[in-house]
Amino acid sequence: MEQELDEIKNIVIISDGTGKTAHRLMDAVLIQYYEKDISFSLINTFQNVRSRKSINEVLKQIKDDYLVLFSIISKDLAEYLSTKLSKRRVIHLNVLKPMLDVTSKFLGVHPDYMPGKLQIVNDNYYRKIDAIDYAVRHDDGRGDEIERADVVLLGISRTCKTPISMYLACNFGLNMANIPLVPDPTWVERVLRRLLCVKTRKIVGLIMQPDTLASIRESRSKILVGGSEQLGELMDYYDIRKVTQEFRFSTQLFEAHKWQVVDVTRRAIEEISIEIMEYIGYKR
Repeated sequence: MEQELDEIKNIVIISDGTGKTAHRLMDAVLIQYYEKDISFSLINTFQNVRSRKSINEVLKQIKDDYLVLFSIISKDLAEYLSTKLSKRRVIHLNVLKPMLDVTSKFLGVHPDYMPGKLQIVNDNYYRKIDAIDYAVRHDDGRGDEIERADVVLLGISRTCKTPISMYLACNFGLNMANIPLVPDPTWVERVLRRLLCVKTRKIVGLIMQPDTLASIRESRSKILVGGSEQLGELMDYYDIRKVTQEFRFSTQLFEAHKWQVVDVTRRAIEEISIEIMEYIGYKR
């Protein structure tokens, strides 16, 4: 026979963060009871409970026949809540205490007792994943959400646009887009139209000194064609005169639109990235 509604066992979670830790543990335990002839329900999750005042407010909503699971890292607040619940004979469990006690004994040090640290780590992780996805989709002039970019890198071929984009996305969670520049009026007009929705302070032009860039392009060409006779077909790509023309074209374009310019010649990706972050005002 089915249980009456008032026979359902009610559970609440109290957390100084999102409550996800207690929720996952509860799910792992309660799955063992699903085949039993009982009914239970998580009726509420109280989040960001970080003071005695907020605990007192939560306690007003808890009945004596509830099961209370809580994940509060502060020893003072956890003990305060436990004492209050014990006086009312409410069944409760601090899900963090057993693990903290055992881990502290094993490591020989006390924890930081700082609430919300796991959520901070998770938020940073998922932000970086999203940023990497964005950078991949907006590499080499692709993508259709350039207005969401934290930084748009512009530069002629082989000026490290992609490596810098991926470094900033992977390490700092920045939405990075990069667009190649070609000394062609039609191409430039198309690029400028795309940048209409991007603030000037988010646009960074990358340059590399012509002699260095020509050498890099020549090496790249040899890798692509294997040093065969086809290398001659790519001579314009690394010819110092052509490279110098492209260099002048890009610097003039950057100057005309007052875009920030970063010289990447013989510089580490980390050093270049720090300069870009300082320019856009990013605080690590």
